[in-house]
Amino acid sequence: MPIVSISITSELLKKIDEFVRERGYSSRSEAIRDAVRDSLSEYDLGRFKKGKVAATITVISEHERHDVDERLTRLRHEHDDIVSANMHIHIGHEYCLEIFITEGELKQVLNFIGRIRAMRGIEQVKYTMTPLIENRFKE
Repeated sequence: MPIVSISITSELLKKIDEFVRERGYSSRSEAIRDAVRDSLSEYDLGRFKKGKVAATITVISEHERHDVDERLTRLRHEHDDIVSANMHIHIGHEYCLEIFITEGELKQVLNFIGRIRAMRGIEQVKYTMTPLIENRFKE
């Protein structure tokens, strides 16, 4: 692996060392490589217009709204081509949390997210998306 030298302030170095300790990285280099991969992925996603992506979609709804569960299940089955997994969890007695793992064309995944957001009874929808560019981050 090539060695790259960078200059940073002592304040930033202290924060990096704290980050490495708290997150359990084996070294500063590994933490910085991870941060660079994350930044490049965000950069790629910002320029991304089409292509394959992987996404994790987190949905929160009120526990009392059983109709939401049924509608989410129907929607999940309509999108079996992109939804590879999902999990339903109760958060206390008030909320349900649904997690969807998807892989597919950007347009399809965004359509799926949009349909979830449009559902009555949904409190929040958050997602993380990563472009699937083959061999992009091999070391």
